Amino acid sequence: MSEWKPEVDGLPGSPLPPGRKPDLKSALLLYLFVFAALLFFGSYLQALHFEYGMIATQILIILLPAIWYWRRFAVDQVKFARLKPLSLKFIPAIVILTASMWLVNIIVAAGLVGGLMELGFEPLVLIESPTTWQQYLGYVVVLSIFAGICEEVLFRGTIMPALEQRGLVPAIIFSSLLFALLHGSLLSLLSTFSLGVIMAVIVIKTGSLWGGILYHMLNNFYAASYLFWADTMDFEPASLELQTYLALVPFLVVGLVGVVIGLRLLHKNSDQAPLLSSRRAWLPTGWLSWPLYLSLLLFVIIAAMEIAIGFSWIDLPVNVMD
Repeated sequence: MSEWKPEVDGLPGSPLPPGRKPDLKSALLLYLFVFAALLFFGSYLQALHFEYGMIATQILIILLPAIWYWRRFAVDQVKFARLKPLSLKFIPAIVILTASMWLVNIIVAAGLVGGLMELGFEPLVLIESPTTWQQYLGYVVVLSIFAGICEEVLFRGTIMPALEQRGLVPAIIFSSLLFALLHGSLLSLLSTFSLGVIMAVIVIKTGSLWGGILYHMLNNFYAASYLFWADTMDFEPASLELQTYLALVPFLVVGLVGVVIGLRLLHKNSDQAPLLSSRRAWLPTGWLSWPLYLSLLLFVIIAAMEIAIGFSWIDLPVNVMD
């Protein structure tokens, strides 16, 4: 059996036997299965016990299907999923990008939610803030380590490379869109999409899935730490006054500058050619298909419930973790 090699911007790789090559259709079917399982079973497990349920969800629903996909198509995990060691020269760029993007996203999210709250919206509490050091450390393990590894294996280590035969840029954009939809929040759709794009670019530029894993783990570590700090300090960013938001604009600018610096440093240390210079399309050919339609339908249902509950249009508890 020959090795699978992705097409890069239309250049064919060495195909596997018929029916045994990763492609858009098989990746979408895998994604739809994960999405449905996460919605119907993962949410139930996490409602029973967040930490243990999250670990079970990440391993059983996200990681194992990706590994099954690797075995189904007998891929070379080093070449296909880029399971190669991460060069230390990329770590400064990843750290800069993680901190900068997190700063940008938290300020933008606070402004968005704050504006909606002025209209009567009450955001859902999907994850309770850790209140003790023990719970905080549990969150770090669950959100940073387990989610960071398992979600990267699925999206940047399985779905994205399966799409790369249609070109690198379409693979980045489409896999990041799927990543954002899976998180099931209309309010965080754009920020999660941007995170997916950054992590995809990091994986391609570094040539290592561990680059994306490191970024994901650091991002979620910041998120868990922020939840703990905000609860300890009784800080609610969405309730800030307009003048306070305006005072955060310089920090937003600093974050955006940091993103540019991080991307330039990443490009400088990478042997990968500029991605946009060879772009032929933004989305892969044939991306509109029934698995995507069903996935979009699931997302629309979840997003509609998020908005309806937030504005109290339907009588459901705001805190879904109770």
